[in-house]
Amino acid sequence: MSEEPAPQHWPRFMTDKELRAYFGLSERALKRYRALKEFPQKDIVAGKSDSRAVGRFFDWIAGLAEQPPRTNNRYVPTADKAKG
Repeated sequence: MSEEPAPQHWPRFMTDKELRAYFGLSERALKRYRALKEFPQKDIVAGKSDSRAVGRFFDWIAGLAEQPPRTNNRYVPTADKAKG
């Protein structure tokens, strides 16, 4: 098997392949996590997931966080939050 080397910098928004490599998940495990309602959803337009939200999900699973990450939590830049 030829595996691609890990990137020097992990982006915040990741494809499924990058998420699996970063969190050490198999395809089956990621598919099962995606079936849970608490697991952060993939952005429909970009086709990527917020790695910070996924990290918060795993913190909650491990008991490090009291609440699961908010469902459908979309990234909104700080400048846009101030306008609305």
